[in-house]
Amino acid sequence: MNLITPRNRSLSDSPETNSFSLSVLSLLDWLNSEPKLDDICRGIVLAYLHQYQPSKSKIVQFDSDDSLTVLSDYGYISSVGHASKTLTPAQWRQSTNDFSKLLGCQEAFYWNRNSTAVVIPFRSRGIVSGALSIGFDLPQRKTDEIGLLASHIGIAIALFVNLTSKSRALTEETTNVLPEIGSDYASIRDSFNGSSSQTVRTSNLTGRQLQILEGMIEGKTNFEIASDLGYSVSTVRQETMKMYQLLNVTGRRAAAQEALRQKII
Repeated sequence: MNLITPRNRSLSDSPETNSFSLSVLSLLDWLNSEPKLDDICRGIVLAYLHQYQPSKSKIVQFDSDDSLTVLSDYGYISSVGHASKTLTPAQWRQSTNDFSKLLGCQEAFYWNRNSTAVVIPFRSRGIVSGALSIGFDLPQRKTDEIGLLASHIGIAIALFVNLTSKSRALTEETTNVLPEIGSDYASIRDSFNGSSSQTVRTSNLTGRQLQILEGMIEGKTNFEIASDLGYSVSTVRQETMKMYQLLNVTGRRAAAQEALRQKII
């Protein structure tokens, strides 16, 4: 499947680099102000992808019973009014549903079979935890171009959904959590405008360290990383400390942020 995704093509390789970067930078600045999810869905349609004339967007999250809860949507209206806020496994697995390929998707995005909706999976700890869907009234021809921009927008929104859900759960510590969210967006924002003062070359990290770093970004524990890669926990710890020195950071969270900022992974 020859899709243009962040895995095989960077923003700098695209002739639309400037417009892509500006759109994502603008979104990151906005997310830093903690908008409502409903406003985010509306903003995607009316502002951040307006040049492609999308008509609707939806943010969904998996529940423990394998159903999909619609956290927010814009432009989806059913025959009885507002669209349903919950999709049962039987509903979203139907071949006609835009989310039918969600769990099996290994790419950064995919299109439905008639090219009227692009879906960007959210991944947490290596597992699909939800998605962003962006719909169009007519089949799209620029599927790679739209998918590339949508996937970068999806990365930012996935981080926002994850961090804000945690902050809502910790109501007593909300004021302490929100500044951390802002620093997360600031780090990712730097990866698009190149404003960082320090850069670590990917070649400075060994293949083993890159594997461990990828596990960190997915939120895995040292034990899980060791199990997945066939290393001992002690080896993972030793390599982690070496990475901290190379990346000039002091913890897992900072290492993951630095890797995203520098596009090491």
